[in-house]
Amino acid sequence: MENLVSFQELDVLGEGLVKDYAKKVHRSNAMCLDIEGFITDYLGLSITYEDIAEEDKSKIGFLSDGKSPLLVTRNKVETFVTFPKWTIVIERFLTRDSESAKKRFTLAHEAAHAILAKHIPLQAGGCFQNEFDNTIPYSKEDIKRMFSLNEACANRLGAAILMPEYRMDRALKKYNDDNKVLCYGGVFPQQEKLLIRKMANALGVSVSAMANRLKELKLLNNQPLDQYIREELRFGGDEM
Repeated sequence: MENLVSFQELDVLGEGLVKDYAKKVHRSNAMCLDIEGFITDYLGLSITYEDIAEEDKSKIGFLSDGKSPLLVTRNKVETFVTFPKWTIVIERFLTRDSESAKKRFTLAHEAAHAILAKHIPLQAGGCFQNEFDNTIPYSKEDIKRMFSLNEACANRLGAAILMPEYRMDRALKKYNDDNKVLCYGGVFPQQEKLLIRKMANALGVSVSAMANRLKELKLLNNQPLDQYIREELRFGGDEM
C-alpha cells in the first residue's frame, strides 16, 4: 500500500494542532506541551495507566479499538481487559520521574495513531484490529507494510506534536542565539551535546528524540567530520 501522507504534511498537521490547543488554553508562549491535557481536553481521548503483561515487552503503549483485549496485571493476577474505544493505555512504570520523556513520547505516539485514524482512515484503520475494509483484498505484505507505515507516521506525528517547528525555533533562539546546532558528519562536540540536552529538557523529550528532530527539520549546521578531527581534536596533523 502506498503511503497516503507525507512526513512534511504530518509536521504541518502536528504544529497546527498544537498551536490551536495552545491558543485555546492561553499558553501560546509555553515551550513544553502539556501532553496529557492535549490528549484528554483537546483530542477527547482517555488515558489510563496499567501494568501491561503482554508477551511483547516492548508494548508500553496501546490505543484501544474497544474490541481487542489487552493483557494486564491487576492485584498480582494477569487478566485480559477490553478498554473503551479511544482509550490510551500506558505502562505504569513510565509514571516514574526518570521515565518522563519516554512516557511523554509514548503518549504522543498513541495520540498520533488516533489522529491518523481520522486523517487517513483508509491506511490508519490498521491500527485498530478487525476494522479493515472487507471489500479490499489485503495481502499479508499489504498488512505488514500498513502497520510499518502507520508506526513510522505515528512516530513522525508524535514528534511534530511534542517538538513542532515553531517551538524548536523558539528553543534555538533562547539557547543558541537563533543559530543551528553544529554537527560534524553526525558527531556532536561536547558543547553541542549540552545544548541539545537543554533543548530536550525544555521541551520534555529525550536527548535522542531532540537530536533526531533537529535532523528532521534541517536545523543542524553540518560540517565535514575531518574538519572536527583536524581543527578541534587536533589529530592526524603536524601538531598533536
